[in-house]
Amino acid sequence: MSMERRQLLTGIGGLATVSVAGCLSRITGGDQGTTAWYDFTEAQENAFEDYLEEFNDGREDELNAEAPAEMEEELETALPAEQGPETFNWAHDWIGQYHEQEFVYDASDDLEIDLEETYTENAVEAVQWEGAIYGLPYAIETVSLMYNPEYVDEPPETLSEMVEIMEDHHDPENNQYGLSMPAVDPYFPSAWLQAFGGYLFDEETEELGIEDDEFIEGIELLEDSIWPYVPGDPDYDSQVPVFNDGNAPFAINGPWELEGFRDAGVDVEVAPLPDVEGGEPTPYTGVQVWYFTSELAAADQEELETTVEWAEWYTTNEEAIVDNAEMQGLIPVHQDYAEGDDNLGEDVETFAETVEMGTPLPTHPKSDQIWDPLEEGLERVFHGDESADEAMETAAEDIRDRWD
Repeated sequence: MSMERRQLLTGIGGLATVSVAGCLSRITGGDQGTTAWYDFTEAQENAFEDYLEEFNDGREDELNAEAPAEMEEELETALPAEQGPETFNWAHDWIGQYHEQEFVYDASDDLEIDLEETYTENAVEAVQWEGAIYGLPYAIETVSLMYNPEYVDEPPETLSEMVEIMEDHHDPENNQYGLSMPAVDPYFPSAWLQAFGGYLFDEETEELGIEDDEFIEGIELLEDSIWPYVPGDPDYDSQVPVFNDGNAPFAINGPWELEGFRDAGVDVEVAPLPDVEGGEPTPYTGVQVWYFTSELAAADQEELETTVEWAEWYTTNEEAIVDNAEMQGLIPVHQDYAEGDDNLGEDVETFAETVEMGTPLPTHPKSDQIWDPLEEGLERVFHGDESADEAMETAAEDIRDRWD
């Protein structure tokens, strides 16, 4: 899955390293001690640095932090060569794939924390594969509707109402659009793709669903009601600035963009995804995890303890949990904060409503082979090069070839 938003703020052509003694850059290589790789927006990164400094205070073995320019590609290279980090943060959907590739470490015997007593049921399930515990969860997220109150008085309750508002503001010749949304990365339009009962992949049957009529109907909904109102370049980097610059009434994005939008002067509000006639918006949801990597299998005791203690500390730290919620809109998965707390802000409450509509990202190893062919197929439909049926037939053939 491309997830371009996770690559926006990382360094150019290498690893930017955060030292808790100050923000220093250095070339990676050699023994750097215990290392965490991270992928955050700028606002998230600033908070993360503060928590890392607090965690490292007084420790002999400090946790070093590095931001790879391309997380997935660099992990795929570094971990087999035993040059990767001991931990990194990402959504839960890599668990199954990394189990198969032996990129993760089972910390079941190293944890002091009780997962079932600490985290929500969905979060506990997300960090496990075949009984092994491959990380600790700290939040759950999804995309939802955002709107600029300068243009929108009340958020639309139905997609038809949303289309009317988008139509009123859509004027591409004057750089005005109805909507900002990364249009073909499946994560962002997943609510519409799955609105009529369609699905990408069934983890139990291992069947692909992108050729089914229900999924095709979801693509056609995008063609009719969503895609006509976004800029002509579907990529993340082209879509986000449209809302950020105040040139669209709506955006469909995740909590990671909230603070950036507000820092840019957009008084953004969050709303649940609008109802769809004859269907239900069903977005993908992701549990954010600090993974335990295969580097820990040969790590010394000090490095192992530092890694596990960091994950336990960060995922249970009240200040981090509340800050992630209040400032970033991330929904807590710690049981003490996940339910019945109205003090974490309206953003979290609204995203939580959207999460209730959603379905977890698949973690099966086969699902990793779906994203690129599906995105390429959606892009062909977006540009009018193929019909939805044609594009999904081609994408399905590509996916099954990869499975073989």
